Amino acid sequence: MSLLDDVWQYPLFEALYGRRSRRFARGFAIVEGPFQHASHATTLPLTELEEALLVASGVGITGGPLWDMGRPVALRLDDGRTFPSTSRGRRTVLFFTNDAGVFVMDPTAATPTTRDTVLHVYRRHRRPLQAGRLQIPRAVPPFFGHNLWDSNMPGATVFMPVVDVSLTLIGLISQLVDGERGRFVRDHGGGMHVVDDRHGGRPAGTERWLRGGLIDTAKALPLSLLERHACYFMFSEPAAICQNIFLATEALGLGGWMHCGFFSLRTLESLGFRLVDGGGPAGWPNPVGLDGILEGYCPPYFPTMDAAVETALARLSRVPPVVEIGDEGLACTKAVCTYIYETFGRFPATVDTMHLMWFMQAHHLDLDFYDRFFGPAAYGRTHAGHMAAWHGKAVADE
Repeated sequence: MSLLDDVWQYPLFEALYGRRSRRFARGFAIVEGPFQHASHATTLPLTELEEALLVASGVGITGGPLWDMGRPVALRLDDGRTFPSTSRGRRTVLFFTNDAGVFVMDPTAATPTTRDTVLHVYRRHRRPLQAGRLQIPRAVPPFFGHNLWDSNMPGATVFMPVVDVSLTLIGLISQLVDGERGRFVRDHGGGMHVVDDRHGGRPAGTERWLRGGLIDTAKALPLSLLERHACYFMFSEPAAICQNIFLATEALGLGGWMHCGFFSLRTLESLGFRLVDGGGPAGWPNPVGLDGILEGYCPPYFPTMDAAVETALARLSRVPPVVEIGDEGLACTKAVCTYIYETFGRFPATVDTMHLMWFMQAHHLDLDFYDRFFGPAAYGRTHAGHMAAWHGKAVADE
């Protein structure tokens, strides 16, 4: 318990200012450049408790949000997350791989994470997907060349948060086009006029509501900008998750680093994501989801975009005021989403449904490397004492 207490009480600013990319782990080797070195230590995977603490820092459930807003949520759910989220953390899913296999943390879990329950929650909500380390082709691409020597290597745990844009885009459209009930525009004139800037600025399926007055023609919103804004809503989540895990490595005394030196499509394919051709450049299909785990709100998981919109908004409406929408607003949202899918052959039109932008790798450091090239100031007290404290004197003395 003392180890757990030490981690939980580690000073925030010490973690912030001690955080460094420490890439050289036990069993690693650099064979070129000024820092050539081969580790004499054997690889050592993270323990279950070490991984549990990193997962808890990244996607732990912290309790009830305050909902201190002008129109507060009627249903106060106790599933706030360690990372800020516009969708209660349900559309960013944490996958990870180690020597034993590939796993996912259940995104629907609502068990609070505390100092006493961290290992229990990890075990309860960790779901195995594949045996053995995730086989990402060690080639350029998908990796960038400078990460081939150290990324996803034996002994390391690689965390991979995947984010879905489709639900957020549907919710955003519904609240921007409904000038009568949409919470983003209500009482401020009509709704936003979504136009297709890839096709001359024509209405994106909204002609009926332009005539009816639900939408204000002066409030033009280019479709590409709308979709980028949906990405803005979501893309901070995986970055925050990885930064949280990164800070936690300081508290535990582990090494690792955040990196995006890879193309995500092949990694998502290795994870088992469904890739759908259509609407994009040849050879770059749209990753729409992982069956039964993270499925996009679009075909092929729904027969039509109308069905996807109905399901998405029914889900969002269970937590008012995330979505407030009238009948005409719902019909207009369906029309815009159907226009996108029928015009571009995909949903969203201009960005992928699923995104993997960051790896956060954690591993046990080879301190001999850092002592040789950088001196003991290259790491902190938790790194210096980690092997003896967490794995015993025999391993520390290797």
